[in-house]
Amino acid sequence: MKRLDDIEGAGWSVLTARERDVIHPVAEGKSNKLIAIELGISMRTVEAHRARIFYKMGVRNAVQLAREVCSNPEPDTD
Repeated sequence: MKRLDDIEGAGWSVLTARERDVIHPVAEGKSNKLIAIELGISMRTVEAHRARIFYKMGVRNAVQLAREVCSNPEPDTD
C-alpha cells in the first residue's frame, strides 16, 4: 500500500476507477448531489471521493481541478 505522503499531488496514476468517474463531473462544476444521482451513490460518498481527488491531484478547489484536467488530460490506459 502506498503511503499517503507518496500520493499527494501524484495525479491520474493513483486515482481509483470510481474517482475517475467522479473527477470529470466535479471539474465541470456539477454539484455533489447531482453527481450522486447520476452515479447512483450517496452524496456523502461523492464528498469523500471529491476530497481524495483534490488531495491526489494536488489541488484545493474545483476551479484548480478543472484547470488541471484541461491542461493534463487523463492518459490512455489501453
